[in-house]
Amino acid sequence: MNFIPEEHFQRIGNGKIEIGDLLFCLRGSLGKFGVVERDTKGAIASSLVIIRPAEQINSGYLTAYFRSNVCSSMIDRYSNGAAQPNLSAKCLKSFEISLPPLPEQKRIVAILNGAFAGIDTAIANTEKNLANARELFESYLNSVFSDAVMQWEEFPIEKHIKFIDYRGKTPKKTSSGLRLITAKNVRMGYLQREPEEFVDPETYDTWMTRGIPKKWDVLFTTEAPLGFACQLDTDEKVVFAQRIITMQPDRDIIHPDYLMFALRSSPIQSRIHEKATGATATGIKASLLKKIAIPVPEIIQQKVIAENAGSLEQESKRLEGIYEEKLTALAELKQSLLQKAFSGELTADAVEEVDTIEAALA
Repeated sequence: MNFIPEEHFQRIGNGKIEIGDLLFCLRGSLGKFGVVERDTKGAIASSLVIIRPAEQINSGYLTAYFRSNVCSSMIDRYSNGAAQPNLSAKCLKSFEISLPPLPEQKRIVAILNGAFAGIDTAIANTEKNLANARELFESYLNSVFSDAVMQWEEFPIEKHIKFIDYRGKTPKKTSSGLRLITAKNVRMGYLQREPEEFVDPETYDTWMTRGIPKKWDVLFTTEAPLGFACQLDTDEKVVFAQRIITMQPDRDIIHPDYLMFALRSSPIQSRIHEKATGATATGIKASLLKKIAIPVPEIIQQKVIAENAGSLEQESKRLEGIYEEKLTALAELKQSLLQKAFSGELTADAVEEVDTIEAALA
């Protein structure tokens, strides 16, 4: 909550809000809006504008308009600025809106409210399923390593793992050549291709003097972000930049897959972040990272844990994909209704068609 002195409020002219006002953001978060739903004493900041519907406009109809792609296209048409799009109040007044008679507006709003209630329920259920799908893998991983702390012998990371550390060095980038792996490429659990950066192949031998990573070695980010872990998934020659440590385990003692999952688990992540330093960019020193203990069961058990974790992660991602597609379809269904509402096509047949689609997505 932000506040202003009472005496300032008394001097404000047109910026005082009333119940039923629609507050529209002109810059910063262009296009976001909210409705004042209770009688409250307040005023708007300079980035907002008050839209107060006239008697011939139903407030629900106006709200639906600002939720629609019809309004979005108007924003695209009139907005300025590339880095931070903005809109003038004068341009906002030029937005076009179809305006049927008030009884028709109310009919449209009633239809939309009824349909959106069902869609919103489907969205809430889908979001819950999506959260459960993500938790499926995380809960397994965390339970394994919470129990592991009590069951298995622990060793500091440095005991059976070689560190290959190119931090503090910045290779000269080129437009093509050997792929450069940076902290931006290391995500939690996977190595992403983007952003693609390169170095001159002729510099490889002189640059990679601290050690050559092997396929499936574990890559770990020491800052910005801290604690992301994945595996090198290629045999191609690659070059490493700052903020990444390659962990090369003795594979007779520690399986690389197991190491990656261990580093991603909440118990081990907690140990890593406890040793982190820095206010603006939290990071961990290699000397402290090497001392962090991880549980190390027999290699056969490590393989079983890694296989189970890998299978659960794949299943979680499969379910996530299904639920995310469903959420996209439900959002598109809302926009389809809004499009019909502002093009005069929101008939009984259209509503019946939407109901059929909604039922299929439920």
